[in-house]
Amino acid sequence: MPSEVWSALLGHEATRQRYEAKTFRRAPEACWYWTGAISSTGHGKLKAAREDGPSIVVTAHAYGYQAAHGVIVARPGEDLVIGHTCDEASCQNPAHWELIPREQNDADYRARRWRRRGPLADVRGAHGRAVAIRAAILAALGEGGDVEAAIAAAATAGLTEVDGLF
Repeated sequence: MPSEVWSALLGHEATRQRYEAKTFRRAPEACWYWTGAISSTGHGKLKAAREDGPSIVVTAHAYGYQAAHGVIVARPGEDLVIGHTCDEASCQNPAHWELIPREQNDADYRARRWRRRGPLADVRGAHGRAVAIRAAILAALGEGGDVEAAIAAAATAGLTEVDGLF
C-alpha cells in the first residue's frame, strides 16, 4: 500500500482509538492480544478510515507497527514483512515485532515451527489459537474473571505433549 495511504490511515484519530480499544495490553514483555476480527492466518484485522477516501481493512499489526515506528517505506525490490518474534499471530506488542525480509520471516517460521509447546505448534493453527485466546480474554473480562489465567488456559489448550521416539 502506498505510504500516503498509510499516513492518512494513521492520522485518522477514530481509527487509532479503535485500534487501541481492540488491543488487550498486558505487561511490557507479554503479548498484547488482538480482540477484534481475526483473519484466516490468525492476524488481527482492522477497518481503517481516512478523511480523504474510503475505509479499508488492514492487518492490525501492520497498522500498529507503523503507528509505533512510522510509515514503512520500502525501496524498489524490497519485500519486507513485520515478523512476530513471539510467534503469536495476533500479538500487538511493538516490542515483539521486527521489520525483516520475507525470506527471513519464512526461514524463521521453518526453524521454529516444531518447537515443543510453542505457538506455532498449536494443533488448532494460528487462526484457531488466536480465536481461542480472544474468546478467553473477552469472556474473562465480561465475567470479571482472571484474564491471565484465561489466556494461559487458552494458549496451552492446543498444545500437545509429544514424547520423543526414544
